[in-house]
Amino acid sequence: MKMFSLDKLKHPLSSFWVLQLIGWALYGVLIYITFLTVVPPSGRFGLLQVKISRTVAGFVLTSLMRPIYKRIGSAQSVPFIALLILITSFAFGSLWPFGEQTGLWLMNRQQFGFSINWARYPVEVLDYSFTLVGWSALYFGIKYWRQWQSEHERTLQAEALANHAQLDMLRYQLNPHFLFNALNSIRASIDEDSHRAKRMVTEFSEFLRYSLLNDNSALVDLRQEIEAIKNYLAIEKIRFEDKLDVTFDFEPAAEECQLPGFLVHPLVENAVKHGMTNNSGPLKICIAARMRDGRLVVEVANTGRLDSPTNGSGTHIGLRNVRERLAKLYPDKSSFSLRQDGAWIRATIEIEV
Repeated sequence: MKMFSLDKLKHPLSSFWVLQLIGWALYGVLIYITFLTVVPPSGRFGLLQVKISRTVAGFVLTSLMRPIYKRIGSAQSVPFIALLILITSFAFGSLWPFGEQTGLWLMNRQQFGFSINWARYPVEVLDYSFTLVGWSALYFGIKYWRQWQSEHERTLQAEALANHAQLDMLRYQLNPHFLFNALNSIRASIDEDSHRAKRMVTEFSEFLRYSLLNDNSALVDLRQEIEAIKNYLAIEKIRFEDKLDVTFDFEPAAEECQLPGFLVHPLVENAVKHGMTNNSGPLKICIAARMRDGRLVVEVANTGRLDSPTNGSGTHIGLRNVRERLAKLYPDKSSFSLRQDGAWIRATIEIEV
């Protein structure tokens, strides 16, 4: 025998009708059992008919209430929902006695005629309205519970995406290609130019310190991010010498803004990696940050062609990483673009601050 599982609630079409049938079946059983003690055995069949008719009427009326709630009650405030429940429950509660009498008349026309006890009608309407208020509260309670479940699942998915993105970021923080080149350059400079070798070691250690101690999920001042980028570019500048020309252009207000650590670095590394392979002359890189209409705008631009074969699949991981982190940390408050602007490739991050 299969047990009813709450997993069925995840199915938007079947869950309502499953719960509707089970709920009203339990309601019918309970109201029948409640009156068994006050009805003689000879009248129990008639009692059963009355309770079946009442239950079916309640089932039909609440099934008609559902489209109203779906159309009007979506994304409304709590006071509005409460008022909607009261008005709808009273309106349909006033129809319930007519539905019950119609059911009795259809089941047994000889014993039950179609008649309304108008003296008891207000009491019955009040009683039925309270029942419908309870049904409505359950309806919206289950509805909001399902929405909460969906939000919770989306949160878990976002966290999993963040963990995946963080693993990708580790690859950029400790890029083996960069490490090997930096260490080889230091080794070659020890005998040739000890001063340059010491400078490379200093820049390299500062970069590693930021890479290893920085928490990617934590916010850092843009100034700190730029200092780490300068350490990285200083090593590359020693390595490539005149082949690399880097300029910085930062507004003081922009440097005070906070953003996730190592968000800009993949763009800079991408500019060096691919810019060096598709430039016939010196590679020019310009890193700028400014405030514009309450948004922090950070741009990494380098000379080259976006449609060059060297800007192929190798750029996808870093750019995807940036997009995913922005989408997770700043939903609907950030953007990322990569475009060709004449002889320059411009990667731009915008964050609402």
